[in-house]
Amino acid sequence: MYKLCKTEQSAKRQRELEQGLLKAMQQHSYEEISISELCQSMAVPRKSFYRYFSSKDGALYALIDHTLMEYETFARETGVRTLHKDLERFFRFWQQNSALVSALERSGLSGLLVQRAVAYSLNDVVSTIRFMADEVREMKNQVMTFAVCGLLAMMLQWYQEGYKTSAREMAEMAQRLLTQPLFPNAAQML
Repeated sequence: MYKLCKTEQSAKRQRELEQGLLKAMQQHSYEEISISELCQSMAVPRKSFYRYFSSKDGALYALIDHTLMEYETFARETGVRTLHKDLERFFRFWQQNSALVSALERSGLSGLLVQRAVAYSLNDVVSTIRFMADEVREMKNQVMTFAVCGLLAMMLQWYQEGYKTSAREMAEMAQRLLTQPLFPNAAQML
């Protein structure tokens, strides 16, 4: 896992190590990267790495989790909030963070992004779901999981296709999927 930093200076150092891992993942698959080589490329003693992370996986989880936290800040842009604007911000954020998406895809780890995002969205500290009755909470958890997985799947496909459509067009498609019946003529098909 990774350490929650108490000072701005240690948080900055941790993020530098995470960015070093990201840079290494842009050139090599995750499996090929060793902590020793990562530390050597950054001119950082291994001891410093272990001050922040228990393992290479801990550094990767921190990189993903901190990116998800950045999304929260990014998503709170000023102005009137609408579903369409929120969705457009979502797609713009991930397009701006395509280096991480690319590195994860390159190493076959995009599923880890989805897994960490679902866990993050259901975290009691982040989510308002914790204030609901248990039966409502469970339904909201399922809805949140469905939405996060679906949106990230759309984003990953968008990335794989080379961002051929705009963030605005992706938001329009996502809004239709989230607000309209998935199978409008389902009754006719039975």
